[in-house]
Amino acid sequence: MEKSTLTKKSFEVGDDFKLLIHEKFCSIFCMLQIMKAATTVSDIKKIIELNNLRPQAKHTSIFHSICSRCRYVNFVSNNFCTNCGYPVKEEGTATLYHIRLKQRQELLKRTEKDVQTARVVLYALSSFFFLGILFLFGSLDNRYLLSLVSVTFSGLFLLLGRWSYSKPFISIITGFIIILTFSAVSIFGQFVNAFTTVIGVYGIFINMILIYLLLRGVYGAYKADLIKEETEII
Repeated sequence: MEKSTLTKKSFEVGDDFKLLIHEKFCSIFCMLQIMKAATTVSDIKKIIELNNLRPQAKHTSIFHSICSRCRYVNFVSNNFCTNCGYPVKEEGTATLYHIRLKQRQELLKRTEKDVQTARVVLYALSSFFFLGILFLFGSLDNRYLLSLVSVTFSGLFLLLGRWSYSKPFISIITGFIIILTFSAVSIFGQFVNAFTTVIGVYGIFINMILIYLLLRGVYGAYKADLIKEETEII
């Protein structure tokens, strides 16, 4: 695709150059014909003065610069390549480019730490729900249903944790929505006990911590995707 773009740009440069040569040739030819028809020196001087007052067409599009990184053809007025962001004029902009690239890489490391923390939360939730298999050894009437639900959620959070390596934003935001929904149902389902008992208060506190960590992971994954796209770190 870059080759076709470069070829197209090259053709555009060639066409502009031909147009400029053709215009200059026609202008000179017309001047010579008019000067031949002139009879006196004053007529020739007047023709030259009128020609100098004639608006001159400027073809700035023929001046292009090629990026040394991706070989994309840019306008000479551009400081950075419009295709990859690399500095076209390397004298003054190269230093600025490398400083900005270093800042982006440091920011990427910080966002990846938030993503890693959210991934650990997903694995911790998977382990917690897996303990629900212990309901099978209880005496509750619905112990089989509780065990099945717990194992299902355990497998779901385990898959989300594994998926976060390839699609961190989608996997973490999915886990965030599940935990947020689960917390809202558990709080409003037992609204009185949630705020009057010690277990209910601890449960709300733990849910808030989980939601906060997952929310930071969602934001970190979103920023990481933007930085990777900008700096082409794939």
